[in-house]
Formats: sequence, C-alpha cells, structure tokens
Amino acid sequence: MVAVDRLPELRELRVEADSLVIGAAQTLTEIERRLDGTVPLLAELFPQFASRLIRNSATLGGNLGTGSPIGDSTPVLLALEASVLLADADGEREVPLADYFTGYRQSVRRPGELIRAVRVPLPLSPVTAFHKIAKRRFDDISSVAVAFALDIEDGVVRKARIGLGGVAATPIRALATEAALEGRPWTAETVETAAGILRTQGTPMDDHRASAEYRSAMLGQSLLKLYAQTTEAVPS
Repeated sequence: MVAVDRLPELRELRVEADSLVIGAAQTLTEIERRLDGTVPLLAELFPQFASRLIRNSATLGGNLGTGSPIGDSTPVLLALEASVLLADADGEREVPLADYFTGYRQSVRRPGELIRAVRVPLPLSPVTAFHKIAKRRFDDISSVAVAFALDIEDGVVRKARIGLGGVAATPIRALATEAALEGRPWTAETVETAAGILRTQGTPMDDHRASAEYRSAMLGQSLLKLYAQTTEAVPS
C-alpha cells in the first residue's frame, strides 16, 4: 500500500482567472483555513461535515472517491458546477461532476486513475445555502443534503443550481427544479411551485435514517427555507 496524501500534485490550492482548483488530498480543515470564507457555500458545509477530528483527515478526493450518495460535499460541489480532474500515467482529463457518477458507488474513473483535484468555476453565485437534514445537528450522516447556488438579479432568478444527496443511488442535480426557477421572479409563488417539483426529484428510499416520504418533504421544505432566509437579502 502506498500513501499519496503528501504528493504536491494532490495538495495544491490555487485561484486561476476563471476557477478555483482544490487538490484532492487537501484536508477539509486545510481548505477551510486557506479559503477563509471566500467560498460561502463551502464555508457553510465545513462545520456540518462530521467532526473537527474527521475534517482534519477527510478530503474532497476521498469523499468523491467513495461514491457515496450521502456524502455531504458532493451536493455542494454539484451546486458549484465543479468538475473532477482525473490523472493517470497517460495524462489528465476533466469531467463535470454532474457526469462523474454512473451508479451506486460507481463512476467514470478508470482503473489506474486518481482524482487529482476539483475545479470550481468562477465567479460564484451570490445566493447560496447548504441544508443538511440528519437526526443530530452535528457529527451525523445526512438523511438528505441540499445545496443551492442562485444568481438573482432585479428580482429574477437568472441561474439556479441545486445539488441533492440522499435521494437517489448517486448524488444528483435537481434539473427540473432549476428549470422551474430560471427566468422567473424570486417570489413566494415561484418558490412554492418549484418546491412542489423539488419534492418529486430523485428516487428516495425508506431506511433506518428516514422514510422516502420524509426525504421528499424535506427537499421542498429546504427551498422554502432558502426563500425565507434570503428574501430580505436579495436586491429588488
């Protein structure tokens, strides 16, 4: 067994003209410290991700590599429209995270490939939120995780990206809900309609953490909560 967590190629964190590149072996604690709140959606994720002890060792590469449908970081990265940089002896390729997962704990990563880094495009959407629904507030596995990234200008949703975890065999984008929001006014009527669509996204299941019905209900409630949290902060 070979440990690769100290390879410089896996530990970079740099800001480019149009993107932020985060090495796959950077721990969540290191990312949190170095970004220092400059990516608000990640800043909201970190305190809710397990415990400080785990964040001192956990990495984005590891969270993506397991392919878990309830990994907390993946919905956030989906909402940020992140891509995965995969490398092997023959070179490197970039895959949009939305296309990375192919099934339960399966991905497009080939034998011999490593997750080298995650790329987040810039600029960032100004309206973001991460809602984790779990039995405990901290240090628990999500029943449902929802991440939002919206561009709202002059009271109209210009762009919406929503990442979901815990409601399908893989983390997914809520494409139908995004379409229901984009181009429409950021009003209670729009949000209530979109929340109804969001409740139908994915294929949630019953298990010891939550029922499928509860998971679906929490999806819609998350969007209503976002609207309540942001209405006064969004320029009219």
